[in-house]
Amino acid sequence: MNKILSLCRKYWKRVIFTISILLFLFMMCLLLTNNISNFDNYIYNLIIKIKCEPVTIFFKFITFLCSTWFILILTIIIMIFSKNKKNAFLIALNVLLCYILNQTLKLIFVRDRPIDINLIIENGYSFPSGHSMISLAYYGFFLYIINHKKIKNKYKLLYSSLITLLVLLIGISRIYLGVHFASDVIAGYAISMAYLIVYIKLFYQKMKI
Repeated sequence: MNKILSLCRKYWKRVIFTISILLFLFMMCLLLTNNISNFDNYIYNLIIKIKCEPVTIFFKFITFLCSTWFILILTIIIMIFSKNKKNAFLIALNVLLCYILNQTLKLIFVRDRPIDINLIIENGYSFPSGHSMISLAYYGFFLYIINHKKIKNKYKLLYSSLITLLVLLIGISRIYLGVHFASDVIAGYAISMAYLIVYIKLFYQKMKI
């Protein structure tokens, strides 16, 4: 057991990558075999129990934090004002590649969005969730950069906790607002985690920032 734990610590990126791919494939198989509706309905019914106007306003704000315009404007600001231009470039490249990957997968699976439960209007296909993918890849990349900076551990923990909470809330907001199924969100997180590990390995670490 100790040997297994030691190997997991040594190869934790590979372990997370493998688990993420397997989770995405599992969600994909359930979708393709039409065995996913019970799961999606169960999760939606749990989340919608907290439905009320203040919660709706809150989740509309949360989902805005991963909207196309917000991410675009934030990225432009980073590219203009960041002193580390390599980091700024990699942040922009990261979100662009993740967006392309998401749109490609949506065109492959062509799953329709939920109907009759939408609290906001969204276009395009549903699987996997773009907000889930981009929030984890985009804000997760910030988290990775922060944790490799020379700052106090208590601040790293604080930033990591806030970013993780934000990413989770963005996924929940998509289910609550009725624009995605729970399986869309889970699949989005899974494939985005695998993507981010590859992106960091191929781009960030190669540039030795």
